[in-house]
Amino acid sequence: MLKQRFDDRQTEERSRRLRILGTVFLLALAIRWAYAFALYAFMGQASLLGNDSHGYLVNGERLAAALSAGSAQGWELLGADPTMMPLFTWLVAINVLIAGALAPLCYVLMQGVIDAFCCLLIYGMAEAFALRIALPAAIAAAVNPTQIVLSGYLYTDTPFLFFVALFLLASLRWLRAPSWSWALLIGLGLGGATLCRVLVASWAPVLLSFLALAAILRNGIRMPLVAQLAAAATLFLIILAPLVMRNATQYGAWALTSQSGAHLALWVAPLVKEAQDGTPWAATAHTYQDEVERRFGAPSKNPFEMSRRFSEVGWEKLINAGLFALAKTWATGAFINLAAPALILSPPVMGLPRTGFYDTPGQSTAEKTVNFLSRSTTSAYTWSALLGVAGVTALRLLQLAGTFAALRERQWAPLLLLGLWLGFVMAVNGPVVSPKYRLPMEPALAVLTGAGFCAIRTWLLQRAQRTTPAS
Repeated sequence: MLKQRFDDRQTEERSRRLRILGTVFLLALAIRWAYAFALYAFMGQASLLGNDSHGYLVNGERLAAALSAGSAQGWELLGADPTMMPLFTWLVAINVLIAGALAPLCYVLMQGVIDAFCCLLIYGMAEAFALRIALPAAIAAAVNPTQIVLSGYLYTDTPFLFFVALFLLASLRWLRAPSWSWALLIGLGLGGATLCRVLVASWAPVLLSFLALAAILRNGIRMPLVAQLAAAATLFLIILAPLVMRNATQYGAWALTSQSGAHLALWVAPLVKEAQDGTPWAATAHTYQDEVERRFGAPSKNPFEMSRRFSEVGWEKLINAGLFALAKTWATGAFINLAAPALILSPPVMGLPRTGFYDTPGQSTAEKTVNFLSRSTTSAYTWSALLGVAGVTALRLLQLAGTFAALRERQWAPLLLLGLWLGFVMAVNGPVVSPKYRLPMEPALAVLTGAGFCAIRTWLLQRAQRTTPAS
């Protein structure tokens, strides 16, 4: 009898959990599809294409054409552009094959499904902390403007976010109860994320080292746990091996992408220069571009050689800038990325007359920010940005409350893992600012939002009980 009651209770709990997950998924999907269809209906297909989307679409169309003709084979299956990671190109090509000219809309609708599943992964992440914060965290993700807005663009961000949430979920669960299944999902998440955006490649050793250290401190050195983490690392390397081999055989470079050099010399270094002496980013980027041409001569046909040239110039400028300028630039970039509202990336707001942030005049970042918010051509853009900043500020305070709540409950290892990920993303993005670059942080922030909501709700209930007179 007792066993029957226990089994019935377990079945009821599973049914309740499935209903919750289904409701969260449908809520998130409905919001994202409604947003995408509204953009398409009122602004056309162009509203789904950002600055970089056209190049992404061309690469996807090329691969789709090769697949249709049956000519795609070998390394061609990884895409023709070594600056792009292949998983995103595959997703675009699939949508081109399915929908043809409607591929951007089809891709964005697919992203809505992916991001709705991501909300379920965030539910699982929060559940690893405490069951009571799982639903608030998932709802926070479902209505998160950053996720919604970026899921409406033909960009790499949403598929990347899904795999980020996957390896964070698997890592939190492995910390709680190590197993082979969670370890393999860690490797799969790391590999899938890297095949979308290369920045996770340098995170993998940090994550695996942290998990190993946490396991040793808790259980000592145990070979089954070592073997599980080794399997995660092996799966991660196996996933990336074809890409590295393609670049080594075709370009002579044991690297994942040829994009890093230009990013360093034409984005990061000029922004450090701007923080150092106020020289506008655009002017410095042109100067460094010219310096590469003067120093190395004619451009190389090998993109990895070009990346090496840009890297040499970029690192030279960063070293000469000094630690104070670097610290100031990175701190400013982290603050803006945390504070910038996603609303300003939405096409209806982006279409309002205004000057882009990097082109806004100002002798300092603070002055540029004030000018960016207050000197747009239309008051609608100013109010949209200010209301967005107010909303983000309130959300950050809620997440701060969630952090303190987790500290009080001594959730040391899970909280430290999320903190390491947040710090890593801010460090890698550096001075390049946009709500877009905050997206990989959103799963961790959603968990803290759920924790903050529950902490404040508990405090309000306790306060109400104290102030209610006894009957």
